[in-house]
Amino acid sequence: MNNKIHEAFQQIHAEESLKNNTKVFLREQRKTSARQRSFKYGRAAFASLCMLFLLIGFGSWRFYFTSAATISIDVNPSLELNVNRFNRVIDVTGYNTDGEKLADSLRLKHMDYNDAIETIVQSDQIQDLLSKDDVLTITVAGKNKHQCNAIYSNIKTSAEEHQNTYCYNAEEEDLEKAHHLGLSSGRYQALLKLQSLGYNITADEIKTMTMKEIHDLIHSLSGDGSSSGSKHSSGSHKSNQNTSGSTNTHRHGNNHH
Repeated sequence: MNNKIHEAFQQIHAEESLKNNTKVFLREQRKTSARQRSFKYGRAAFASLCMLFLLIGFGSWRFYFTSAATISIDVNPSLELNVNRFNRVIDVTGYNTDGEKLADSLRLKHMDYNDAIETIVQSDQIQDLLSKDDVLTITVAGKNKHQCNAIYSNIKTSAEEHQNTYCYNAEEEDLEKAHHLGLSSGRYQALLKLQSLGYNITADEIKTMTMKEIHDLIHSLSGDGSSSGSKHSSGSHKSNQNTSGSTNTHRHGNNHH
């Protein structure tokens, strides 16, 4: 009898122990599962955060390297500065051999466009040409109309420090047409002006001319008998094939009408 009672108590004790062990096991399983879920959620959150930073970084990179305005600088060298919304130069392109050499010789990328233009104008090559009464033209065109107008206005003021300097504000579509012909925006505006005066000239021909030769030709065709040192105005440039929007011209030099 005593043995049966003892065995019954032993069985009860074993069942209680099993229950307790089961509870401990289940608690551990829940903790493990929670840790695993927490790790998964943490890993997913970390991956999402990394992706967010990558997207922000990529978006900022694209935003910085998106051109908002193009500034064409032409004497004999012809080159263009692509400027972003922060007024920083993001690319420099030469449109003739002299322009390519000048672009390669100067470190202009990431400079403020004012500093870049001043660096170009003050270079030995440009100073030598200007000392010989050559003509410098600066033409602004691009996607951001407001920014282009602001750049044009600022350049116009800065140009007062330099003689024989012409400033133009052109349309974005003219910029695209110029590049299609392999011309800088400044030379394309000159091409349109000559064509509007009835002069038969091609894009290839105007590439080989200096801006002084071009301006002297424009003045002679305009019938004012002036040289490149004189002021001339340009309204809408039209040709049989191309029509640009209106351009504004501002010129500073020693000779005036």
